[in-house]
Amino acid sequence: MTWTLWGLAVQTVAGFFGAHAAASAAHEHRFGFIGHSLTGLVGGALSGAFLQEAAVTIVTGSGSQNPSTVAEFVVIQVLTGAVAGAILTLAIGFLIAARSGGTPKS
Repeated sequence: MTWTLWGLAVQTVAGFFGAHAAASAAHEHRFGFIGHSLTGLVGGALSGAFLQEAAVTIVTGSGSQNPSTVAEFVVIQVLTGAVAGAILTLAIGFLIAARSGGTPKS
């Protein structure tokens, strides 16, 4: 599949939700609604810009490319954006905790 603007939009929005899911799972690394929203949007946008084609490339055991259906394409794009937003949010949360003395907030 080729790079699409639709995939960028889907991954950006999914990054927003992935960031908030990660923040609710890791309470000690929260840094505010706006902070989570921005990092999720940035993480989703970066994955949408750079990982779109790599994420949907599915190959068989012999190395030939297996074409994805539309439903698979949508699920892959959503999961890629959500995971990228969550990873960036947790990375920023870990950095903030480390800079503030190494002890996370309770």
